[in-house]
Amino acid sequence: MENKNMPSASPCELCLEYVSGACTEEESLAFEHHLPHCRSCRKELDELRTAWEALPTDIEWIEPPRDLKKQVMSAALAVRPEDSNQHYTASRFPEQPEKQTKRFGGKKLLPALLAASIAGIVLMAAWNVQLLNNQQAAPLPVEQALQVSAAQITELVSLKAQGPLAGESTGVACIVDNGKSRQFVVYLFGAAPTKGEEAYQVWLIKDGLRTSAGTFRVGEADRGIGLLAMPMASAKLDFDSIGITIEPDDRGDQPRGTKVFGSV
Repeated sequence: MENKNMPSASPCELCLEYVSGACTEEESLAFEHHLPHCRSCRKELDELRTAWEALPTDIEWIEPPRDLKKQVMSAALAVRPEDSNQHYTASRFPEQPEKQTKRFGGKKLLPALLAASIAGIVLMAAWNVQLLNNQQAAPLPVEQALQVSAAQITELVSLKAQGPLAGESTGVACIVDNGKSRQFVVYLFGAAPTKGEEAYQVWLIKDGLRTSAGTFRVGEADRGIGLLAMPMASAKLDFDSIGITIEPDDRGDQPRGTKVFGSV
């Protein structure tokens, strides 16, 4: 029998907040009671925990900006199938009232939204890492680019898996601006491990021409999580779409392998 004192939010809507520790005690208890009876929630919880556990544990916690969660969740909620062919800038994110807690809709997270939410968790957690004192004027490593308190997501693009990975893997690409430098970041979830010299290669496509944004590998111990960070010299990247291929090595300047991800 349904408990009349159960919180108004459906337990199926609480998975992301449960993992990130944003639930109230009552919501956590309701979700834990619901979990054994919902296969979909158990699968989603396992996927989110995989991404969460991949975060560094030896970090010094600091106070994040007050509007950080609003920024990240607005970016995640913006990635919906009907809008997935658009690039989202910070100025286009919907404003949320400061004290209002926005819940996800009644439907389960779609793959693109789930990927954006996972990226949001990564970015939110990264804010809590203490900055090194000897910051340089040169583009910062991604570990620092995601930690500086002035950082913000200025663009977010959903990536869809193709071929054997279709339906099993998702990803996002975003631009992170920390006030000192900009990073083009690609994040994959559920990517197949690379073998030998194999590498994932990211291509920025403009007017049919492909330019490499870099390569990365996914090891067996990485739990299917792939990450690429490319320092940006200019204010923005000029591209029509993004493609990711699996290449025989990391030395090519044009695609030779199979396309496994693409912007949608």
